[in-house]
Amino acid sequence: MTKSTSLSSKGIRHKLFTAVCLMSVIPILVCLNFAFPSLFISFLSKTSFKFIILIMISISLLGFVLIKQIIEHIIRMAREVKSIAEGDTDKYIEIKSEDEIGQLGSAINQLTSRIKENMNELEDYGSKTAQINIDIQKRVVTMSGLLQISSLITKGAKLDDILHLCVEKLKSVADSSAAFILFLDNNGKLVIRAQAGLSVDCGALLAEGDECVSRVFQGGVLTVIDAKNFNASCLKLLSLLNIKNLLCLPIYLAHKPAAIAGVGNNIPDFIYKRDDQELLDIFGKQMAIAIESDWLTAKVEGLEIKDMLTGLYNERYVRHHLDEEIKRAIIYQRPCGFVLARIQNFTSYQKLYGQVASEAVFKKIASSLSASFSGIEKVGRFADYDFAVILPEKNKRQAQKTAEELQKNVETLFQDEPLKDKRLGISVAVVENPLDGVDSNELISIARNLLNNK
Repeated sequence: MTKSTSLSSKGIRHKLFTAVCLMSVIPILVCLNFAFPSLFISFLSKTSFKFIILIMISISLLGFVLIKQIIEHIIRMAREVKSIAEGDTDKYIEIKSEDEIGQLGSAINQLTSRIKENMNELEDYGSKTAQINIDIQKRVVTMSGLLQISSLITKGAKLDDILHLCVEKLKSVADSSAAFILFLDNNGKLVIRAQAGLSVDCGALLAEGDECVSRVFQGGVLTVIDAKNFNASCLKLLSLLNIKNLLCLPIYLAHKPAAIAGVGNNIPDFIYKRDDQELLDIFGKQMAIAIESDWLTAKVEGLEIKDMLTGLYNERYVRHHLDEEIKRAIIYQRPCGFVLARIQNFTSYQKLYGQVASEAVFKKIASSLSASFSGIEKVGRFADYDFAVILPEKNKRQAQKTAEELQKNVETLFQDEPLKDKRLGISVAVVENPLDGVDSNELISIARNLLNNK
């Protein structure tokens, strides 16, 4: 490749030297005319004077034009650089020569290109950082929600309260507009137990045998319905919930299907992320723990026969044992008495002296009633401030006498109280099988009506 020898390819130093030489022709010649007048007179005699002057002026103008071009390039370069410095990174300096100015322009173009690339990278990093911050905030909110749920489970809160908190927190997962928990009822129907953002009734939605329900439970894992994943079998569920995108998780109790927890939205072309699925899985485990805890608590309570506050038998045991005694009494044609007792003015006492004092009084009366019997009689706590006594082998007259003795014993407990509103007593209702009823429900109902009318 041959190197260009044109003036445009020369350096600025060469161009300036040429321009200065050209512009110096006239002064040099004038000086020479003064130094050697005879020489110029001899030369001018042979050549037209006007023609010589024209050539000299042309040569000087050529030098001036050359300098002007150099200066214009520098001014244009300065203007472009200023524009770039003010932030116009899309600016491109046009290279018109291969001299130092052209090389400078090329270098500035490369520098501008790198600056633009770096700025684009910074914008990308900025957007990624902003997204990371949003994700971190979501995780913090999610973790806070999980801690609240765990706290409620630990405190033994009601299952419905826990589930409602779960759906509120679930709604913040995966850009969801709705969150829900569907429970299988005793008839195998899916019903909404808790929801947030759904515009549907809380009645039965689907049966356990429906295709979409079977698919969710049989898979045992997350079911994803979005722009990337679709299954026609879930169209019915999507339609009933009035959502387009669905992320749901089956929950099992004792290895049997119990509930479905899920979130959804109506965003077009939406795709669930892996993080969204993991978060729902974590919430699902929390809900599974809450459901199992509630189930175990109910099971334990079903096995309990004693009241925690008083130590007496609880209402469930009293009802069951009363049924057993009535059956025995019918077989052997023997009487069975039943006494229902209620603390008088106990509601007013609670308001005046508070819960702690009321519980102390309740335990005191319970202890007195329990101490009155040591045989086959059973004493239990019934409802909020009622007591029940089962009196096998005693007819109504005998049961009435026992009830009156219980009243006197309780009055004796509080007879030394200086304040009148602290002198508590009990009201009693006495019934007998089979005179007043043939089963526990009938006897208890009649006894309660008698107490309410006193």
